[in-house]
Amino acid sequence: MNYIEDKQQLYEFQNAYSEKFGELPPIPSVNKSILSTTDKWFVEMLDWIQTWSMFFISSLCVFFALNRFYRHRLKNPLEILQNGAEKIGRQELDFYVAYEQDDEMGQLCDAFEQMRLQLKDNNQMMWKMLEEQKQMRAAFSHDLRTPLSVLKGYVEYLNRYYPDGRLSKEKVIETLRELDEQTQRIENFADTMKDINRLDERKVNRKLMNKASVLKKSEEVLHTLAEKYGKTYSIQETIQQKEIQLDIDIYMEILENITANAMRYAKKEIRLELVDIESWLYMNVYDDGTGFSTEALKSARKPFYHELNENEEDHYGMGLYLCDNLCKKHGGKLSIGNQGTGGAAVKAQLKIK
Repeated sequence: MNYIEDKQQLYEFQNAYSEKFGELPPIPSVNKSILSTTDKWFVEMLDWIQTWSMFFISSLCVFFALNRFYRHRLKNPLEILQNGAEKIGRQELDFYVAYEQDDEMGQLCDAFEQMRLQLKDNNQMMWKMLEEQKQMRAAFSHDLRTPLSVLKGYVEYLNRYYPDGRLSKEKVIETLRELDEQTQRIENFADTMKDINRLDERKVNRKLMNKASVLKKSEEVLHTLAEKYGKTYSIQETIQQKEIQLDIDIYMEILENITANAMRYAKKEIRLELVDIESWLYMNVYDDGTGFSTEALKSARKPFYHELNENEEDHYGMGLYLCDNLCKKHGGKLSIGNQGTGGAAVKAQLKIK
C-alpha cells in the first residue's frame, strides 16, 4: 500500500468488487525493483516461508508422531527384547518375557518367550543327558571294582600257593573256572553298559538259577570282600526253593554293593540273610557299625551321595543308588534303616516269579 500512488481509486475498486462478487479482490503485487531493501527482505522471507512452511510443519508433525509412537508402542517392548537377548547370551533362562499389548510387538514378544521356553527345555534336556552319562560312567567304574577285586584275590591265591605245590590239580582248575566266570561277568557287564544310554534302560534277564550256585557265588563275594576290608562275615539262608528265577548279574551287583558298604562301615563283622517267601527273595545285610545318620537315611539312595571318614577310601557314592535302581528293575525295592541294637540294616527285595 505504501507503493500505490492512488489509494482512493484502489479502495473504490475493492468496494465495487466486493459488492459484485461478495469477496475482496487479491492485493496487487508490487514490482520488487521498487521496494526498499527492508521491504524486499520481508517479501523474500515471506515467500520462502510460504513455499517451505508446509514441508517443515509436516516434517515436524511426522517427527512428533513417530516420537510419540516410539515412546508409547516400541520403546518398552524393544527394551524387553534387548534385555531378554542379553540374558540368553549369558545363559540365564529363568526369566519371563511379559508384554501385554495385543499388537505386532506383543506377538513378537510372545514368539520370543516361546523361543526362551524352548531353549530352557533344550538346556534342561542337555544337562539331564550329561548327568545321565555321568551316572553311567560312575556306575560302570563302581561296579567293576568288586569283580576286579575277586579276580585279584584269585590271582594272589594262585601266586601264593601254586608255586609251592600246595594246590591240587582240581583246586587249580576250579580257581581258573572261577576266574573265567568273573572275566565273563565283566565282559557281560561291559556289553550291557555299552548298549544302553541310561541306567533305567537296562533290561532284566531272568533265568532259572540253582540255589546252591547262588549261595556259592554269594560266599565267594563275601569271602573276597572280607579279606579286602579285614572283617568277618556270616551267612544265614532259609531258601526253600531249589531253583529260582533270577537275573544273576543284577543279583551279584546288588549283593556286592550292599556287602561292600557294610564291610566299609562295620567295626568287626557283617551278616547276610537270604530268605525266600512265595515269589520274593529277600537279601538282608546287617553290620555292627554306627548305622546311618539322619541325613544318610534321607539321601543315601541318591546318586553321588557319601559320607567320608578320615581313614575311609574315596568312593563314588553310587552303591545304594544303583541297588535301588536294580531292585526296581527286578520288580522289587530297597529299604535302608538302623538296627535297634546299633548298626545299619539294608534290605533288598527281588521278585523271583
